[in-house]
Amino acid sequence: MTEEVKKRETVEIPSNFIGDFKVGDNLVYNADLLCALHDANTKGVFNKVIVVQVGSILEAALGQIIYRAQHFNREGVPNIDEADRKEIEGKQVDKLNNIIDVMRKYGLLKDLGAGIYDELHRLRKYRNKVHIQDDNKDVPRDEPVAFSDEHCVWSVELNIRVLKHLSEKFPRPAANAKYVNALNVPKP
Repeated sequence: MTEEVKKRETVEIPSNFIGDFKVGDNLVYNADLLCALHDANTKGVFNKVIVVQVGSILEAALGQIIYRAQHFNREGVPNIDEADRKEIEGKQVDKLNNIIDVMRKYGLLKDLGAGIYDELHRLRKYRNKVHIQDDNKDVPRDEPVAFSDEHCVWSVELNIRVLKHLSEKFPRPAANAKYVNALNVPKP
């Protein structure tokens, strides 16, 4: 007998911080996929996939702030002063590690607390554990331990905090705010 899939509550987060439509469209798709995984996660069977999915979503979302700083010269990005935006504009930033470091350098996530950058690096290390054979001194080798229910809940909570922050702190002008559909992500 199969266990009934229970629909969990979701949080709707405006996608008003997204600058590249296709990335935004893919974020919506992947947020919906995250909800489906979360709904089907009986006995933690999808914990690893959920943590990896959250890492991918946050990499793309955080990358959108950098993308806008680099490409939206006229529009600008609220809460990034113009001198910092111009400096970011010239940087090559494409890996989650680099994105987190740029965010830290310019204090773009400081309102989420001093530990936010370390939390994102921790998530990055767990996300990189998608490679089963790779060892990482910061992630247990035993995957059921690495991808425990606690780690899964932590990643889903982190996802909500960061996405809400990006939406509140770095919105596009009102005329462009509904460029992409809202993101629906699961509550832990």
